[in-house]
Amino acid sequence: MKKFFGVFALVILSHGSVFAEDIEAQSRISQVTVYSSSAFVTRSAKIPLPPGDSRVIFANIIPDIDENSLRVKGKGSAEVKILGAQVKRAYTEEAPAERVQQLQAQIQSMEDQHAKLDNEKLVLTEEKQYLDSVRLYANQQIPKDLVTKMPPAQELEATLNFLGVKLRANFDRGQEIDIALREGRKKLDALKRQLGEISGSSRNVKRSIVVEIEAAKAGDLEFEVSYMVNGASWNAVYDARTDFERSEVELVSHAVVRQSSGENWEDVALVLSTAQVSVSGKMPDVNSWFIRPYQPPVPLQRNKMYADKSEHLMSMESAVGVAGSAPAALAVHVPEKRAVAENLYAMAEAKGVSVSYKLTRTATIKTDGTDHKLPVSSQILKASFEYSAYPRITPLAYLRSLVTNAKDLQLLGGHVNVFFEGDFVGTSWIESIAPGQEFDLYMGSDENVKIKRELLEKKADDVLLGGIPSPNRKMIYKYKLTAENYKTNAIKMHLFEAIPVSEDERIKVKVTQLSVEPKQKDWKDKKGIWRWELQLEPKAKQEIFYTCTVEFPRDMRVEGLE
Repeated sequence: MKKFFGVFALVILSHGSVFAEDIEAQSRISQVTVYSSSAFVTRSAKIPLPPGDSRVIFANIIPDIDENSLRVKGKGSAEVKILGAQVKRAYTEEAPAERVQQLQAQIQSMEDQHAKLDNEKLVLTEEKQYLDSVRLYANQQIPKDLVTKMPPAQELEATLNFLGVKLRANFDRGQEIDIALREGRKKLDALKRQLGEISGSSRNVKRSIVVEIEAAKAGDLEFEVSYMVNGASWNAVYDARTDFERSEVELVSHAVVRQSSGENWEDVALVLSTAQVSVSGKMPDVNSWFIRPYQPPVPLQRNKMYADKSEHLMSMESAVGVAGSAPAALAVHVPEKRAVAENLYAMAEAKGVSVSYKLTRTATIKTDGTDHKLPVSSQILKASFEYSAYPRITPLAYLRSLVTNAKDLQLLGGHVNVFFEGDFVGTSWIESIAPGQEFDLYMGSDENVKIKRELLEKKADDVLLGGIPSPNRKMIYKYKLTAENYKTNAIKMHLFEAIPVSEDERIKVKVTQLSVEPKQKDWKDKKGIWRWELQLEPKAKQEIFYTCTVEFPRDMRVEGLE
């Protein structure tokens, strides 16, 4: 029968006995739990143990680990007690030569590639100058020839084809080089960071984890040592694929994992622990339109002592705000139906207020800081498609799907790659969504739905009483809102408009000649925000007219008017 023994804290021992044997464990990284800005790394090794006291040594630990996070456990046929564990540091004169040489060779190779691409870019620039000179000559010479003779059509066609093909090839290759250089610089920066980490201030440190044990009976023992490292993170990214025919949205979540801890994770069991990570295809916020008497700004008077104290307090408050932020939880849903065939999604495990995704396949994450996109979950959401528009700010109509999240799934805030009937159409964003929460999933703007807001008339009504101007002044604005549906199917639209709201009793606002009553005024308790619900058939157009009159004292300057 196997026995299990574990120690779940770092213990600094003052054990008095002499250890019978030092045993160097041949370990490998078997599991990694990635958090928002760190990772918990587990190394595994199977060791034959003699009876008595021994020290098991996990050597060549590259990253600078958090000693307070050190955990050790073991199980097997040997009957042992784990007495404690600690991190040992040996100071050497040289950095890890093999790794340094490997990084230096990679950096040199990439720099050579960049130099070659830079030289090719120079050749392309000279070629472009030559082609431009040929084009300039042709633009000047051909018109001259046309005065005295008509050049053969074959010559004209050959000249145009030559310039078109060569210029297009020149441009395409230049763009390829720019992309290759941009991506190469990212990798080169990551390699240089790694080289700096192992050859910088910590280049003389060689780390190992020493576990002290007492074996009452010899046998095999499976050891696991775990520790926290920095330089790792993950964030959520989503793919949203719409199906208008079925009124569905498939929402697939991915984790983008990156790490530069100093050691590669080869074929490890990867666990993603949720943490709060926190334009776009989303409609701008709908805000109230306030008007008020104009007030000139008051110069701010501060002496130097007060300014210094104020800036110091602000910096302290900012630091406290960052330090006091707390992570939020995230759940995961493993779909039973319509899962993407080629993807295996993560299994969820709730642990108190947090949830972890355990990927069903092992993963390899190199320590080069590059992004690795891994599938996490997928769900099919029943959707009610609608359009929203706020033409006072933007003349775009935004496609919105009202969906309800799964009851056991919490979504982190993140970017959404939007696909419409198989085509990628842009990006959007979702905030953090609770399990079972109804939320708006914006699918970007639709060019087949046209929105317009027009100021048809603007005039001042200065009433004269017996040749004397009245004490009040009236500003009259006439607007037209237009929504047109150029799609082949009927659509539902929420059209928003901001009506002026007075913040001073001397300013009077009145709306007249309203052609269509809004569905809602003061939408979501936002003063002056009106919302119309429009049903537009294919190729249909809806126009809404209204007149807004603003009356205020003649000697008052009103702020916020158009």
